[in-house]
Amino acid sequence: MKIDHVRKVMKKYGKAWEKQDTKLLLSCFTTDGIYQESPLAKPYRGQKEITSFWNKIVCKETTKIKFKLKKCYLSYDGKTGFAEWECWNIQRYEKHHMTGIMILKMKGDKISHLNEYWNTRIE
Repeated sequence: MKIDHVRKVMKKYGKAWEKQDTKLLLSCFTTDGIYQESPLAKPYRGQKEITSFWNKIVCKETTKIKFKLKKCYLSYDGKTGFAEWECWNIQRYEKHHMTGIMILKMKGDKISHLNEYWNTRIE
């Protein structure tokens, strides 16, 4: 994995989030990719489960999304990527400011496992 792979896929992920574009999001993941929305949440395995989660939470419950990719890093062995991010959106008529980090494993230029750690402040 290279840092450019992390940046490129995270920019694409951010566009998918802002546009609420499930097809674009799925293009970021391998077909058997795993998306874990938070460390204690159930992991969504494969594109069918990721699609179901994304459509329910991101597409139906969130609006006016603005994503900002911040710094990206690689582990010393180059097997794990890290991406800091910030997001603003509206959920249930409340403005949310989120910040977090994504931990990524990749196969080529696609995510095979993504785990998010984040915090939200209602503004």
